[in-house]
Amino acid sequence: MKPILHTLVIALLATVAFAPAQEAPAKKKKMAPLNQVSEPRMGKIYSTKPENKRFTVRLDDNQWVVTPEKTNKVVAFQVAENSKITIDGAEGKVEELQKGMRVTVIPQLMEPGKADKVEATKSVPEEKKAGETEE
Repeated sequence: MKPILHTLVIALLATVAFAPAQEAPAKKKKMAPLNQVSEPRMGKIYSTKPENKRFTVRLDDNQWVVTPEKTNKVVAFQVAENSKITIDGAEGKVEELQKGMRVTVIPQLMEPGKADKVEATKSVPEEKKAGETEE
């Protein structure tokens, strides 16, 4: 009886040791929460979903949304039908917003998750080097 039990235990251990490891299910990416503050928000565009008329902004340090549960450094905005979008001072479309653009978003008063006005710039203005003078 002992040899049979011993053989069964070894077979069981071998099966467990060489069994293929199960892959963990793919984690779903969490979507950034919609903005909940009615003041203008400033930062850089983190991602865009033009097909959903939605974009996310990584907020500047002094713009973070702090709630008792957590601090949101990235918030999302839905572009409303009547939203005004400007890119480098010219009229633009949600499809033209790109990751990395500096942006100021003015949310709608009654629905702060929707953007009323979006002002984006393609390039960050270069700061003057020390010692340079204006001519």
